[in-house]
Amino acid sequence: MKTTRKIFGLVWAVCVGAACLLPVYAEDYSNTEEWYTKCTKPQTSESDVKACEGFQQYQNEKRQQLSSSINNFNESIATLENDVERVASLAQEQKALAEQLSAQIAETENAIAMLDTNIRQLENEIQAKQAEIEMWDAQIKDRMRQEQSSLGTNMVIDLVMGSKDLNDMLRRISGIERITENDQDQIEQLNKLKAELEVQRAEVVRLKEEQEAHRQQLENQKAEAKALEESYNALVAQYEQQIAELQAQKRAAQADMDAIRPFTITTAMAGTVLSSVPGFVLPISGGGKSAGTWAYPSGGLHLGLDWAVPIGTPVVAPADGLILYAANPVPSNSGYLGNWSGYPIGGGNTVEMLCNVNGTLYAISFAHLSQEGMAVSAGQMVSQGQVIAATGNSGNTSGPHCHIEVYNLGNMSVEQAVQRFAAGADFAWGTGWNTTSTSCEATGGATPCRERPEKFFS
Repeated sequence: MKTTRKIFGLVWAVCVGAACLLPVYAEDYSNTEEWYTKCTKPQTSESDVKACEGFQQYQNEKRQQLSSSINNFNESIATLENDVERVASLAQEQKALAEQLSAQIAETENAIAMLDTNIRQLENEIQAKQAEIEMWDAQIKDRMRQEQSSLGTNMVIDLVMGSKDLNDMLRRISGIERITENDQDQIEQLNKLKAELEVQRAEVVRLKEEQEAHRQQLENQKAEAKALEESYNALVAQYEQQIAELQAQKRAAQADMDAIRPFTITTAMAGTVLSSVPGFVLPISGGGKSAGTWAYPSGGLHLGLDWAVPIGTPVVAPADGLILYAANPVPSNSGYLGNWSGYPIGGGNTVEMLCNVNGTLYAISFAHLSQEGMAVSAGQMVSQGQVIAATGNSGNTSGPHCHIEVYNLGNMSVEQAVQRFAAGADFAWGTGWNTTSTSCEATGGATPCRERPEKFFS
């Protein structure tokens, strides 16, 4: 920070039109990490204290602005009608608000920790300085007593009451001057230490007050985060009840084969032979089911299993298989409600594979994967348990998870399956996107049909 541009305090801008008064800060507080590091330490000058007070005011303004935005968001949720597009817009707004709030909470927690460390260090320095002052004070007093003893029991009384003669008076005055000369430097240093001690004591008080203010802010921020999560869950529930029809319409559109051809298997792999394995293994370890088949907890149609795990959790091949499709076009944590990126539309980063289990051919799809960690490509053979991808939060999602769908292709041959998928890249294998009537439970054994993933992965 250059001293030539250092101006402290707030300047209030004059409003124009309907705009209200807003504070303009002479300091550039945009690098909050740098200012937190500076202002959680004891300051040595009044100007630095004022600069830190300005930073605190700047942070308070940011928190107030975010709180106002959250209140506006909650009001929008309360008046929301059945409008999927508006829901999607609000979901994006909530995602941004949640990220801002999360960043503020992290900053506050970090500031409290730094303040705690710096307060303890400052209190230790104060104790050491107090001990040093007491030592110097005792040393100077002892030396003055020794000097006084060599001159007389009480210099002031002797001088006032009269000396024996002129030479005696001069000797006593000379002794007093000698004491001053010998101890003046140490006395100055002692006074300097005492002044520094008072500043440090005042800084301890200021830092403790700031720490308590941060603790209160943290409580408020966590309460806001909880309320924001609750309102978002209500938004998600409404979205889930409305999304099936819109998603079906979008996915029913003709696939742009030219765009997805680089990620789709070709008929050159039609002669591939898949060995049969006796059963599936779990594709994802840890986490838990966040939504099941055939409905969301809110009641909306849901055609697969959602498994909630942190971004980057490995996904393994549940059986020996052949990769039909693998693409990771979008960032790992870019998902939000109404995000139609990826293929099938809204899937974000996706993988589709064939496998043979107990003589039955299955197609299994994984959606909302991470951009990083994609370990396979179309046409690749994989072994049961081999890592094929990592979970993410991409596409049309409300949070990090992996969406899994299982299709029973019956006695369809690998060659037929490869040719069929290469021609149209239909992840649903003709079962559609808005009905449970094509579930294997409902078709009476006719295939292809949708299996409940929980039947194999629980």
